[in-house]
Amino acid sequence: MAGRLNDFLVVFISIVLQSLPFVLVGVLASSLVHQYLSSELVARWMPRRRLPAIALAAAFGFVVPVCDCGVIPLARRLIAKGVPVYAALTLLVAAPVINPVVLLSTGFAFQGNLGVVGLRAAMTLSVAVAVGLLASMLVHEARPRLPTLASGLWAEDPDKRDGSRGLGAVVGHASAEYFDVVFYVVLGALFTATTQTFVPRGDLMSLGAHPVGSVATLMPVATVLSICSEADAFVARAFATTFSLGAVLAFMAIGQIVDLRNGLLLVRTLGWRLVALIALVAYPLILLEGIAINRLAGQ
Repeated sequence: MAGRLNDFLVVFISIVLQSLPFVLVGVLASSLVHQYLSSELVARWMPRRRLPAIALAAAFGFVVPVCDCGVIPLARRLIAKGVPVYAALTLLVAAPVINPVVLLSTGFAFQGNLGVVGLRAAMTLSVAVAVGLLASMLVHEARPRLPTLASGLWAEDPDKRDGSRGLGAVVGHASAEYFDVVFYVVLGALFTATTQTFVPRGDLMSLGAHPVGSVATLMPVATVLSICSEADAFVARAFATTFSLGAVLAFMAIGQIVDLRNGLLLVRTLGWRLVALIALVAYPLILLEGIAINRLAGQ
């Protein structure tokens, strides 16, 4: 038991210590975007034609490093400013992963494996584009009636800012988001360390090696754990020794699209129909992609 507790502490502490610097950078970048990037400016950049708008929204995450929490009010504000719903939803799905901080943390966690970084980005982009295309066909209102967002960390009209206290607002917002996110990083590290230490290795290897079962198992785990996009790669890396490549990639992909932490906020800000559309597209598509990756990798 003493040996197992030691292994537990090693896994837990290593995940937390590796994750926190990227979480800090991520929330600072997200707060800068929240404070200084005007949704009117984004709306002016957005093309009016459907396919170019979806393509630009999917790629926008490369220059707008917002986390999976910060992108939700941003998407809502864009819809309110006249950006088409399908473009805002595409951005909402893509931005938490297709940004420099998350891609860098993924490469760091997987020791410079660019294949993992590229596949994670590709899986996320595929869901973002699919959601955007379906929304463009199913959502006919340019500006649908959205639920009122209560005051708090993401107040209803954050575009009205006092520039004289911009730096203080950035620090305050980043601090609030950081301590909110750290809870989920610790939760994910605890779950992973417990699984790696106390679940019989033979059972874990048997489940993790199954090309379909491994993917189907880790996807709901990612949804429940709701780990921040800057930190989930370190948790996924701990599963890489026992679970298939497709399962690990599916864990990182679905965890930033369908998760419990943001589920209620998504429903409150976008309405349940749009949230259901995202979930119904993301789960089957990522499951199929994870299984296909396992097949191609011979797992």
